[in-house]
Amino acid sequence: MKNQIVVGSNYRDFLKKNLFSFILLFTVAISAPLITGCDKDESGNIPQTSTKDVTEIKDIEAIGGGIVTANGSAEIVAIGLCYTDSDTEPTVEDNFVAAGKYTHSGILETDWDFVATITGLKPKTNYKVRAYAANANGVSYGETKTFQTKAGKTFHTLTPEMLETYTQETSEGPKANLVDGNTGTYWHTAWSEGVAPLPHWIQINFPEPKGIGGFQYWFRSPSGTTGRPNSFDLQTSSDGVSWTTVWESPKGLPVTIMPPAANTLSLDKNYTSKYFRIRILSTPGNTTFTHLSEFKVYHDGLLD
Repeated sequence: MKNQIVVGSNYRDFLKKNLFSFILLFTVAISAPLITGCDKDESGNIPQTSTKDVTEIKDIEAIGGGIVTANGSAEIVAIGLCYTDSDTEPTVEDNFVAAGKYTHSGILETDWDFVATITGLKPKTNYKVRAYAANANGVSYGETKTFQTKAGKTFHTLTPEMLETYTQETSEGPKANLVDGNTGTYWHTAWSEGVAPLPHWIQINFPEPKGIGGFQYWFRSPSGTTGRPNSFDLQTSSDGVSWTTVWESPKGLPVTIMPPAANTLSLDKNYTSKYFRIRILSTPGNTTFTHLSEFKVYHDGLLD
């Protein structure tokens, strides 16, 4: 099986100029049973193809494929996948992903067994997809496969009342700044009094259990790099008193990604709890303080 799409610029031009002419020819010949890829064409003039199962389904993309089993005694000029999120059967008049490399002899048999990445999909949406193949006589389709894309990131609403921090500087950087939507403000742990060594943490108290599959954070700007977090772990609790560490990040995470860009950390799965602590384990300067501008947590549909 070929595991890549090779689409030359000449093939793209050919598709743009000729594919819909094939569709028109195909429509004119509608009296012949050409539209169903599983039905054999009595004249033997159009290709025959089948559709592979859809794999590696994500929120906005998936992998599909097809196999051309007969060329209809004519050069194969177009192959690929067509797909739709409507109730109708997909055709090349909907969305299509071209596959194969077009040559002066058409698409060679070595490219007839293909896979292709379908991109630009909508999260948590039902789709239909089928392979197509065309020669000068018309277009044929493989059987229809259905799949549902996964949900993307679902961010949980956080309010200052839901947060506890350890520790807190009294003169600046209140915890409310973590969730005010403004990267120009910041949260700062204690440095003038009540100073304590790392780890420091941001505790989230949800009113009911929620799933967390990752979090985003923004560094204070401007600031020195010495107090920026560069490793974390995640703790959960059923009562907000006893805590269990369930995940830990790599050491020495980058500290140069600055607003408006977010730092994103994905967990190995969605952890469900009513109480969470995201602990800051270290900083580049091994400081007793740390700070952040903004903070968000999300359920990751890709981990379900």
